[in-house]
Amino acid sequence: MQDDYKFGILNPDDQPYCYLNVWATEETSGGSRLVIAPGNDQVGVLLRLMEVMPEPFGLLYVLVVPRGEGEPGRYQSPEPQTRHAVARFLGEFKTFLENDGRHHLWIASTSSPAMLVYDRHNLIYSYGPLEEFRTILSEIGLKATSSIQIPDPHAHHYHQRFDEDGNRMLAYWDWHYTPLHEADSK
Repeated sequence: MQDDYKFGILNPDDQPYCYLNVWATEETSGGSRLVIAPGNDQVGVLLRLMEVMPEPFGLLYVLVVPRGEGEPGRYQSPEPQTRHAVARFLGEFKTFLENDGRHHLWIASTSSPAMLVYDRHNLIYSYGPLEEFRTILSEIGLKATSSIQIPDPHAHHYHQRFDEDGNRMLAYWDWHYTPLHEADSK
């Protein structure tokens, strides 16, 4: 549905914003990371990148703007999950994750520094085996660019039709809850 998008631009009317299937390397205080901007199928990109991350995985669901399904906060999976369990979870909630802007999702290897952060701007930040990630991104047709900018101004969308998905997600595991961090709402 055209109206069910999570991230848009306000220039001049609110409309979906799609990246151009690109990625860039960024320097942070903790070292290098990749910023990945797929035009669609963000969950598919996560699944491909996870192929080079050692299992098990910890998941962190960051609910920034709830619509009745729970409190804003960080919801951590109760124990490390297998690759298969994470793939099943991502498959179950793919449409919700890709089309509603109320959340971020972190997937971290518990046995290495490899981590993926899928944010509510439809960007994926990757840490850890950057060369292996670059190879996968090339294989799936994403191109390197010098930088990726989030459009400003922009809008996030929270759709009523996904409210039940939000309820199901918070009931999926017995998540460990902690309050939001200040940076979570950006």
